Amino acid sequence: MDIQEVDARSASDDVLARFHALEAAYHEELNPGFPGRSAEEVIAFHRHVPATQTDCHWLADGGTAVLYVHGPTATFLELRVAPDRRRRGLGTALLERARRRCHELGVEALRSVHSTAAGAAFARAVGARDEQRIVESILHLRTAELPEPHPAEGFRLVTWLGRVPEPHLASYVAARAAMDDAPAPDGMDFPTWTAENVRASEESLVQRDREMRLTVAMAADGEIASFTELRVSRGSTLGFTDDTGTAAAHRGKGLARAVKIESLRRLRADHPEVEVVTTSNAEENAVMRGLNESIGFRPALVGTLAAIELGSPGQTSGNPR
Repeated sequence: MDIQEVDARSASDDVLARFHALEAAYHEELNPGFPGRSAEEVIAFHRHVPATQTDCHWLADGGTAVLYVHGPTATFLELRVAPDRRRRGLGTALLERARRRCHELGVEALRSVHSTAAGAAFARAVGARDEQRIVESILHLRTAELPEPHPAEGFRLVTWLGRVPEPHLASYVAARAAMDDAPAPDGMDFPTWTAENVRASEESLVQRDREMRLTVAMAADGEIASFTELRVSRGSTLGFTDDTGTAAAHRGKGLARAVKIESLRRLRADHPEVEVVTTSNAEENAVMRGLNESIGFRPALVGTLAAIELGSPGQTSGNPR
């Protein structure tokens, strides 16, 4: 079985376009009702990885695998196999390549999301354990009712495009710590964001031709109390929410609602071509899901995060079955 590892940073457009071809081939199976990504968007996404992140790519006839390594317990696999190549061992072979690389990198747990019966069956067959359900919701931006937001007294709403201004970078990094207590499976820990992570993400988005739109609620002293980040690729009809968070000391003031509505209003004004916006939340995150639904988002897809425990480096519990 011929499986090639691809260096996405230097691979040709033709090679990376094969990742898009498989993604497009069964987009409706995995993402019904969602706009698909163009070949140019997929090529740029894979080629221009943030400098602080490790991605690995494998390509075969009828299958692809992409490994996203954020940390030892926050590593994710996107595995695709064409319907006519399933149940022939290709998915297992691609997974084996990813597991080997995880051991080399000191990864302790490998996670992926399944949202179909076929995906769930494969997860069970390879020993993955279901953890958290993820609800992806959609907002029809053009017809959404988005009244002008009024932040709590002492705060103002500010939107930055592309880059966080240097004087506010430290405050934004501190505000991102609000994501640390978002619902997550036991043992899954993302590394704490630093200024380096923020700048690496911004640079990657520029190279991907994807606009970063950050809206914050800022106090008079410059403290960022709440934030939401939207992203949209040039020419796309789809926008998506990256993260939304509110510092613990400022929760209950309606700031998350204010920044989300302001962000969506500005997106609609700046990009009338955008038709829908998506957001994802853990199913148990009732507060954020309720907020999103009150704004107009509606659940459209539920995926299940499943994990394979690989053990600490040097252990053998992660050996393939």
